[in-house]
Amino acid sequence: MKKIILTITAVLFVYSAAPAAVKFAPYYSLDVLEGVSLPSVGDWALSLNLVNDIGLMAKIDDENKLVGFYELKYTGPGFRKEEGEKFSDRTMDHVFALRHQYNLRDNLTLETQFDFMDEFKRTGANEVWGQGLYDFERIGVGFFINQKYSDMLSFNTSLQYHTMAFPNYTDLLAEYQSGGADIASSAGKQNHIETQADASVTYGANTATFEALLMNYSKQKVIAGSVQADGTYYKADLQQDSLITIGASRNQKFWNAILLAPSVAYKIKSSNQNFQYFTTSVSSVPVQFYGHYYDYNELDFSVPTTLLLATKWEYFLNFEWDMRNYVSRPPQDASGNFVSGKQDNNIFIWGTGFTFKPNPVTRTTLFYQYQGQTSTMKFEKYFPYNYDGHFFGINFNYSY
Repeated sequence: MKKIILTITAVLFVYSAAPAAVKFAPYYSLDVLEGVSLPSVGDWALSLNLVNDIGLMAKIDDENKLVGFYELKYTGPGFRKEEGEKFSDRTMDHVFALRHQYNLRDNLTLETQFDFMDEFKRTGANEVWGQGLYDFERIGVGFFINQKYSDMLSFNTSLQYHTMAFPNYTDLLAEYQSGGADIASSAGKQNHIETQADASVTYGANTATFEALLMNYSKQKVIAGSVQADGTYYKADLQQDSLITIGASRNQKFWNAILLAPSVAYKIKSSNQNFQYFTTSVSSVPVQFYGHYYDYNELDFSVPTTLLLATKWEYFLNFEWDMRNYVSRPPQDASGNFVSGKQDNNIFIWGTGFTFKPNPVTRTTLFYQYQGQTSTMKFEKYFPYNYDGHFFGINFNYSY
């Protein structure tokens, strides 16, 4: 709440102190989704997602613009696509960004941005907001270049740098094994620096993208396969992860009534981190060691389709298929024992519904979505890997 008050105060101060020649344009958006999730694994749940945006753009002159932005986002219980998340997880985000846009020429703009994000996460009933194990703070800067060569061709690139801090995170297993005597050394192991470079080229209705994300951990050491000189199973090297994404998409319209927007993306995740398997939480010697446990390749494919029924009505039908194949991670059976082969996850999603647009700023959508996942991972004591389910509800959006 203090950060919200400071943000609003800063916006009002800029507005009151700005010269009369500066032109202002406010922005507000409210998106509320409420529905019911019916998974084949676990209990059904009422789902509520909320995104509330408020912003202010100040046009200083023909070359310079300032944009201040605040977002409050809440994601309630429901289906998840990311591995290692439960359907009952809840997250709440506070995002603040300040961006300066400078028009170097009519077809070339340079943007610089400062942003800050707080995420609070509840992964269990015993966690309270602000004390979650995976709460994090992100702060950083970004630089964006947008070049338009013609009505058909444009090029965009960006470079972003963020620090990620997890103030509540500790290595619970390490604390348990040491009897709580070494809590300080296990704190902050998830803290890291993210460096991201993006580039995209748009030609007509086609867009090609490239993204590279590097994550350098400040304290988390790499797990070794044997005891080291200091008596631990950790090397001196720190964990480093990378995620490369190559994608392509197209927006194709037929007869001014049907819009197809197929897209495909290929992801390559690499990490120098390994994995040790202990039979019990009090074991001091690992039973098995697996190198590059977190490396995977993933292919994502989606085909959103929109049919314009009338001036105020639309019908949509969306398909998505995500296939993740781990490079060296073996799957586990129902008892948790590792078996031969490689872990594969496949998610299939399709959704349909109607959207009603009574005016240019309001949209109301009635939707139904089916989501199913199959995996060679059969150990599902903590997270679901093989399930299907239904999700339906209503989504309201107001943007001004």
